[in-house]
Amino acid sequence: MSLSIIENTREKTEYVFTDDTGDAQIIVYHVFPGVEVAYDSVHMGDFDFSLTEKKFHEQFIGIHYCKEGRIEQEINNEFFYLMPGDCSIVIQDKEGKTFQFPLKHYHGISISIDLKIWENPLIKFLEDCDISSLDAAKHVCGEDTHIVLRSSEQLKCFFAELYKVDIAERFTYLRVKLPELFYHFTCVKMENGKCDSIMVSCTQVDFVKNVAEYISQNINDKITVKTLTKEFGVSDTYLQNSFRKVYGMPAITFIRVQKMQSAAQVLIHTTKSVDEIAEEFGYENESKFSAAFKKIMGDSPGVYRKEHTKVKVL
Repeated sequence: MSLSIIENTREKTEYVFTDDTGDAQIIVYHVFPGVEVAYDSVHMGDFDFSLTEKKFHEQFIGIHYCKEGRIEQEINNEFFYLMPGDCSIVIQDKEGKTFQFPLKHYHGISISIDLKIWENPLIKFLEDCDISSLDAAKHVCGEDTHIVLRSSEQLKCFFAELYKVDIAERFTYLRVKLPELFYHFTCVKMENGKCDSIMVSCTQVDFVKNVAEYISQNINDKITVKTLTKEFGVSDTYLQNSFRKVYGMPAITFIRVQKMQSAAQVLIHTTKSVDEIAEEFGYENESKFSAAFKKIMGDSPGVYRKEHTKVKVL
């Protein structure tokens, strides 16, 4: 993996990472001593957020909010997944493992707090409230050390404001808004059903990723759910439920997405005609391929190539 530091000031550091699976842009704001807020834009298979964080001394709190895409985090050999609007809180004594991005597409905000360094600036803003970030995190997590808060209007509104503020004002704005988040965690009773600590076993995740690898290696073939259940010796129900847990979609939808994402790479990296690409990916004609491509990728093949091409198309 290669790293470039685009900007490095007292207030923020901007990183760009690239590897053979894609790239990531991480803008880290040094909000308070021991407290950092990062705006994450990741288009690669996995990423280690500790590469952009200062080394933690002892216990720390990690918060991740998913705006777009999907993120996988491993804790104690089990996995949980964030979908758009979800937020995770983790209280840890050691740095976590590398995060995975099943869809190779993720936009979100990460908050890291070193509990040994931070002198609780909440007190400065809320003089009548005895609030600490650790108390707030424990209030939400309960007896656990981690939890996923499923999408709610309160969470979406709060983090949407962090994106709407002008980039030039972000540092100051974050210093005001961060105490509000912990005040919310401490004082607002979470709605029933919004807290979820359900994990996915390592065995199930390994199974799904093996199936996904098989799909990737045979992407030009006609793959059906029946093909997969026969190949891996599992039931349709187990296959579909496993894919929903890991990728947030049933297996048949995942196949379509992978096929169109692969076709998109051919579009922007080669000069093949749309008709040739349609035939390559098993479509009877250009029209059917174009309709399927637009449904998944949002644009027609022609428009997508024009906006994303990295070679001159003749």
